[in-house]
Amino acid sequence: MKTSLLVVTLLLSTVLRGLAQADNDAIKRVLFNETEGFFTRDKARWANAWAHTPYVNFAANLYGGDFRLIKGWNDLEKQFASQFKSSKVLDKVMVQNTNYTIHQNGNMAFVSYDQTLVDSHGKTTSKETRVVEKLSGEWKIINVIALTNLQNFAKK
Repeated sequence: MKTSLLVVTLLLSTVLRGLAQADNDAIKRVLFNETEGFFTRDKARWANAWAHTPYVNFAANLYGGDFRLIKGWNDLEKQFASQFKSSKVLDKVMVQNTNYTIHQNGNMAFVSYDQTLVDSHGKTTSKETRVVEKLSGEWKIINVIALTNLQNFAKK
């Protein structure tokens, strides 16, 4: 009996670890797709990464020294509409996300990571935080905090 219980516990533990890794991979993929979709001007890819709900939030510091907080999917989509008016990509941007910390609790996960964007102007780094929610079986972004290192950007 004890042996059977131990075997079942080990199998269950292995299955749960596998499911957690699959969720972590799916979360990383949705975060990458949102950023790359933005830079390739692929609105469908960008929008598919977001929950289309009134409780989404986007907060970021901007290159001019200002900051922005956008609340709700409708306002977020309107705010970014000008970015997608032209599908012409002005500069190829390589997205590199590293140093993930993912804390999942049920259908929600808190994620922090380092992001590096490389384009023809050089390299821009940022500290990124996301909250994602599993809706209808898919991870969707509900909160973004993007803190870009603007120190070297001003010198360009």
